[in-house]
Amino acid sequence: MMTPQEIIKQIRLLPKEQRKKIKDSIPVEDLETNTKKMSEREFLKLLYDEKIIGNIPNPDEYTDEEDDFEPIEIKGKPTSEIIIEDRS
Repeated sequence: MMTPQEIIKQIRLLPKEQRKKIKDSIPVEDLETNTKKMSEREFLKLLYDEKIIGNIPNPDEYTDEEDDFEPIEIKGKPTSEIIIEDRS
């Protein structure tokens, strides 16, 4: 499942016409007063209804890959350090 930040990032990649369509579909009073907050599910439904996304992910099928992430220890210099040395 995409986070709201990821959704916003994807929206910014859309053509101007589609971004305007999304903006126009959000009620102005919600933008001005921010009294009614849209849940992530409602936002995804809005994007689906506007045919911007093809499906709404099922939260039961979502697995947070970051929970299982364990960095691998690598010996030697960091790659960034090697690149800096090569440029000198």
